[in-house]
Order: sequence, then C-alpha cells, then structure tokens
Amino acid sequence: MSVIEYVSVFVSIVLGLAVAELGVSFHKLMRARRRVQWDWMSLALAFVMLLEVLQFWWLSYDWYAHTTGLRLVEFLPNLALLLLIYLMAAAVLPDEVPEAGLSLRSFYVDSARYFWSLVLAITVAIILILGPRKAGTTDFLAVARSQIANIGVLLAVTPLLFVRSIRVHQIVIIGFVGLVSWIYLSDLRSIH
Repeated sequence: MSVIEYVSVFVSIVLGLAVAELGVSFHKLMRARRRVQWDWMSLALAFVMLLEVLQFWWLSYDWYAHTTGLRLVEFLPNLALLLLIYLMAAAVLPDEVPEAGLSLRSFYVDSARYFWSLVLAITVAIILILGPRKAGTTDFLAVARSQIANIGVLLAVTPLLFVRSIRVHQIVIIGFVGLVSWIYLSDLRSIH
C-alpha cells in the first residue's frame, strides 16, 4: 500500500466527519425551521466551510502524491490542519435548536469570536506549514509572496475578534465568501 493510499483514508475520514457535522447541523435547522429566525451570515459561512473542506480533501492528494515514506512526526502538522478545519465546520452552525427557538444572528454574535479565532489559527498554520511547500523554499519573502491571499485573510479577520459592529462582520463575510469563490474559480485544480 502506498503512502497516499494509506494516509488518504485517514484524511478522508476526518474531512468526512467535517462534512457530516455541517450536514447534521443544517438538517436540524431545517427540521426546526419554524423555530429558527434565519440570518444569512452563518449560512454563508457554512457554505464557505463546505467549500474549504472540499478544497482540503482535494489538495491533500498533492501533500502525499509523491511521498514514498512518511513518519508520524511528519504527518502531525497536516493533522493539525485537519483538526482545525473540522473544528471550524463544527463551529459555524448551532448543534441544537432549543424548543424556545433560535436566532441565527444571535448564534453568530455569540460564537463569532470562537469561529474567527479558528480561522486565524488555521490561516497561520497554512502559512507556516503549507507556505514553504508551495513556495518551494523557506525564504520568508518567497513564502510571503506565495501566501498573499492568506496574509490578506489574516489582516481582514483579526479585527473581528475585537469589533462588535455587525456591519463590519457582514462586510468581512461577504469578502470571505468572495475570496473563497475567487480561489475556486481562478485555481482550477485537477488530480494527475
């Protein structure tokens, strides 16, 4: 069994659990739809998370495609990325809808700091772990150039930990959805 075959099973399980988390949470919202005060922000972020999980699964092939040997310690950084993406998927929608009902806007406001902290954590991890791989070097400037979109995410998202204005959050969410959509449309990937 090759490294890619061996590792891809574990990667697929973790990312599959993230998709299942999104699906179950959305299903619970739909089943209780009359008790839900709908708001677009959490739903837009759930859509982005679905795309991000799919992108991680798709790109993980490149992480291991040409690897002939892999030690556990070499796998741990990628495991950290997988766990962060799972936590983000789990954080974006509520786990339950109480009998008294639920406001998705209130849910977002209550969980925004946690979700955006995870976004910051995974973005820093991507820059540090995947940046040198993409740049083909550990040279700081080359890595920074290869990670310009992620550096932009850091700059846009960091204020959300401190700013309570819902309008600022909405603008950043629109930008976040736009950035992820742009990445998907401009960087069409194929597995060889």
